[in-house]
Amino acid sequence: MPGNVRVRDLARIAGVSPATVSRVLTGRARVSPEVQARVRNAAAEAGFKIEDASRTKLIAFLLGNRDLLHPFHSRVLVGAEAFCSANNYSILFLPFHYRSDVPWQELHLPKILQRRDQISGFVVAGTNSQNLFDLLASKQIPFSVLGNNVLDDWKSNEYDTVWFDDEQGAYEMTRHLQSIGHQDIWFVGNCKFTWFARLHKGYRRAMEEAALLPRMSGFDCAQEESVGYLGAKSIFTSGESATAIFAGTDACAQGVYKALRDLNVRVPEEVTVVGCDDVDAVKLYPPLTTIRVFGEQVGAHLSELVLNRIAQPGAPAQQHTIPTQLIKRESSGPPLKFAFAGLVRR
Repeated sequence: MPGNVRVRDLARIAGVSPATVSRVLTGRARVSPEVQARVRNAAAEAGFKIEDASRTKLIAFLLGNRDLLHPFHSRVLVGAEAFCSANNYSILFLPFHYRSDVPWQELHLPKILQRRDQISGFVVAGTNSQNLFDLLASKQIPFSVLGNNVLDDWKSNEYDTVWFDDEQGAYEMTRHLQSIGHQDIWFVGNCKFTWFARLHKGYRRAMEEAALLPRMSGFDCAQEESVGYLGAKSIFTSGESATAIFAGTDACAQGVYKALRDLNVRVPEEVTVVGCDDVDAVKLYPPLTTIRVFGEQVGAHLSELVLNRIAQPGAPAQQHTIPTQLIKRESSGPPLKFAFAGLVRR
């Protein structure tokens, strides 16, 4: 420690043991908020900034069950890192694969993530499930969660969570399509994944409120582009009519585009296509009407929550919801007087 300030000096002033002071300084073990406050007050009395004593100030960005860093999660990571950097923390990116049906007692974090003297807390993104949160909570590790991609039922109110309002965004997108005259609107996606299911919920609500039939074309496939390709092609080759396709992600919309090109169907002259996330939407031709998700803001809020949790371990769990924005581009327009049905114009 700098100058003449030593661990035993802080221990004497705070009325705790030197070992307790060491635990507060290094974060190696859990210390009650009351004791932490006494040690910090003792440090302030001695003219020493306790934050400078930490060996590391590092947050782990834990990407669950993703083979690659998806472009959207890249934006979340950028926002998380920027917030951490502004608050004198570094961020460590680490993928972590596990099964959702394994008891939390059988999950094993990489050794580096178990070092409380190295890792102060976690931002949990990717595709996750309750067993991971049970594991982190059992180890009393501060963490925040990206709530949109959590599978099945989970105790969302017990954890610091950030959501982006994709369900409301899907509702607004569907209402927009209806407002420009579309009625034969199909949703394309794999609703076994929670992000597709949330969007479908918003789409379905808008369709039912307008007394229109919700229509779904989905395939159980992990590759979003393939889901879009198969979903769109199955609509038209089966003879169904459609004037608009709502693809669950921009990657899914890219697959829809490919299917329509194979069928010689023009976008948007014959079929409108819209998507969600606004990651690669402007790279498509024509540029895609989509729901913009503010990934950097999501990441910044996730980092803010975990740093708050580190500072105030006993505070109530916080929930933040980030709005989305409807972005209109050239892939959408009013329907023609006929619907495109199968491979024959009506």
